[in-house]
Amino acid sequence: MKLKKTMVVLLAIAVAAAFTACGKSGSSSGSGDKVTLHFANTLATSNAWNRAAKDLKKDLDEKSDGKIELVIDAGGVHGSDKEQAESCASGDLAMVIGSTVGLDAYVTEMGWINMPYVLHTMDDVEKYVFDEDGWMGKELTKEIAKYDLKVLGYTSNDFRWLSNSKHPIKSQADLKGMKIRVPESPMYLNFFKNLGATPTSIPFTDLASALQQKTVDGQDNGPQISVPNDLQSFQKYWTKTNHAYAPAVVYISQKVWDSMSEDQQKILSECVDDYLDEVKENVNEDYKGFEKTMKDDGCQVIGISDTLDKQMRSAAEKTWQTKSVTKNFNQDAVNKILEDADLK
Repeated sequence: MKLKKTMVVLLAIAVAAAFTACGKSGSSSGSGDKVTLHFANTLATSNAWNRAAKDLKKDLDEKSDGKIELVIDAGGVHGSDKEQAESCASGDLAMVIGSTVGLDAYVTEMGWINMPYVLHTMDDVEKYVFDEDGWMGKELTKEIAKYDLKVLGYTSNDFRWLSNSKHPIKSQADLKGMKIRVPESPMYLNFFKNLGATPTSIPFTDLASALQQKTVDGQDNGPQISVPNDLQSFQKYWTKTNHAYAPAVVYISQKVWDSMSEDQQKILSECVDDYLDEVKENVNEDYKGFEKTMKDDGCQVIGISDTLDKQMRSAAEKTWQTKSVTKNFNQDAVNKILEDADLK
């Protein structure tokens, strides 16, 4: 009798273990369980990313019959870009949208994508990042995956422009000695030194007051960041240099992804694809509106001259070849960039 009871208990344990294993595999066996995904970023709720996220939330709710709930955590409630990535990798945070500038503080080898003039036009971005065959997007996805983060896709962000309070920038000579605020990155310090400017790293949170007090003469954020922070009030002259571009990337914790059923994974992937397209549309519309705001506020907004374009590319290529700048980057990617530019 004792033996029979023992056999029954062992059989029950085995069956329970089998079901537990199936649940962890991410198969459709768990499709009835509700999933709540916290979706984080550091930008304001009015930003293009977050406006589109509201539709993503609705789509997920409708297509999953309420089994996938998206909670939008905007404004940096989960900390900096690096802190968000760390939380996501550990599984404490489900999903993030952020730029490759910021994520590279955690995934250091991906810093090559943010080098000046690597992505200079939207054609470059479409060809090398957004296209499913683009080598840069593929390489980034592999690098990010090493940190237990699964990339769900790439979408639009801001090109960096150049602004200042002194005069229009039409050539490198106009930058000589100009105090330019840059991100806290050796790469951007090196680039602007190559241009003859006097770059200085100041946290973004202190930038508006630094411009207002003339601690610095200029800065190099694009309209998506500059206008919502009212930087055009302190900067009259804007040049559309497009000297750097950091794609936006949507990624999910690999642990969270693996815990979802195949049905849930499929629905999430399809809805995120629509979300990526909507963000692109929002960013395009915002560019038009932000440029109008700048002009209405008395700013001069000009295109980059051929002379300045060539000079900035030359300065960028020197930065690409500076080992102290690129030493922590994926060297295969850096070498390919150099080879494609006939610099190796």
